Amino acid sequence: MRIKDATAELGSGSGQINPVSALDPGLLYNSSMDSYIAFLCKEGYNSSSIGILIGTKGLNCSTISPPQGTDGINYPSMHTQIIPSNASISAIFYRSVTNVGSGNSTYKAKVRAPKGLSIEVIPDTLNFGGVNQELSFKVVLKGPPMPKETKIFSASLEWNDSKHNVRSPIVVYKPTF
Repeated sequence: MRIKDATAELGSGSGQINPVSALDPGLLYNSSMDSYIAFLCKEGYNSSSIGILIGTKGLNCSTISPPQGTDGINYPSMHTQIIPSNASISAIFYRSVTNVGSGNSTYKAKVRAPKGLSIEVIPDTLNFGGVNQELSFKVVLKGPPMPKETKIFSASLEWNDSKHNVRSPIVVYKPTF
């Protein structure tokens, strides 16, 4: 499960890669403009830079509540950089998904992770009572420092209801500088 380059794992994408299956994805990760703005503020972009991107003047990051979690955005992929490179692995990702598949459906989490990386999904089962229902979960990553020769850990989370497989890549990497 180790790869040399994060672009390989993240380049594989999330969710559906089959165009026919994409018509019925099962679950969606919704994000709003406000969540992207909060994410950019958390990442350290200044108000002027964000204002250029969204076409607004007067945006003030200090007035925006910081989002939860390591990355602070509701996005299918999850990644974290380990700084300093000899630090233990510790990250929490908060996510919400909307059921766009069958009305009543149950999705079970399946995690694939390399040795040395613990991934816990809480809860690990999502029980939807109807279409357009939104449920939340968190993904907790823990582990000792990565071996010196290892630059990246590649893992994945897949939600499955026996009809749909919704995949999220998870990448933990060390700085390259």
